[in-house]
Amino acid sequence: MSLSQKAKWLSLVVLAPLAAHATVPNSTFQFYFEGPIFDEVVKAPYFTNGSLGVTVRAFTADGKQADVDRRWDGLGVTTGLLDPGEMNSGLFSSTGDYLTLTFNQQVKLDSLRFSWWENGAVIPFIGQLDSLDHATVKYGNTTVNLANNNDNGLILKTFSLPNAIGTTFTIQATGNLSAFRLAGINATAVVPEPATYALMGLGLVGIGLTARRRKA
Repeated sequence: MSLSQKAKWLSLVVLAPLAAHATVPNSTFQFYFEGPIFDEVVKAPYFTNGSLGVTVRAFTADGKQADVDRRWDGLGVTTGLLDPGEMNSGLFSSTGDYLTLTFNQQVKLDSLRFSWWENGAVIPFIGQLDSLDHATVKYGNTTVNLANNNDNGLILKTFSLPNAIGTTFTIQATGNLSAFRLAGINATAVVPEPATYALMGLGLVGIGLTARRRKA
C-alpha cells in the first residue's frame, strides 16, 4: 500500500467517528460520544446542564445496586469485570437491569435515546416484526412500554414520552435478550403556571393575616 493510500485510510479512520457524531441529535443530557473510549465504572454519576441536574444509579434485575458503566456509546449497568456493561435482560426473564434517573427538580421528560437498540425487521407482505429490544419507563403510577414505537433513527432510537412529569424515572430492560445503552435524555424543568403562583400568594397572605390576629 502506497503512502498516499495509507494517508487516505488513516483519514477515514479519524473522520468516521466525527461524521457519525455529527449525525447524532443533541440531547439535554448527552451520553453518546461524550464518554470515554474505554469503560468507566461509577457508582452514581451526577450530570448537569444549566440549572438541571440528574443522578443516575444502576441496578440488577433482583434490585441489587450495581455500577453505572459509562462509555463513548452511552450508559449501562455493570456488575464486574466480565460484564459487557449494557442494560440487559436474560433469555428466560421478563425483567432485567435498570437505571434510575433522579433529577434535582421536577421535570418533564420529553424523550429518551438509546444506542444499540434493534427494531424488528420489516418483511414485505408481512410488516414489521416485534422489536428485538424491549424496555419500560416508569414514573409515578405510569408505565410506558418501549419496542418499535420510536423514530427508527439510523444510529440512535428516540422514544417520545407522554406527559412524563416527575423527579424520578426508572428505565428497565425487558423481554428476552435485550441489550442497549442510554444515549441521551431530553428533559425540561417544570415551571409553575400563573394560577399556581396566585394560589401560593393567597396562601402567604392567609398565613400573614393569621399571624397578625394571633399577635393582636
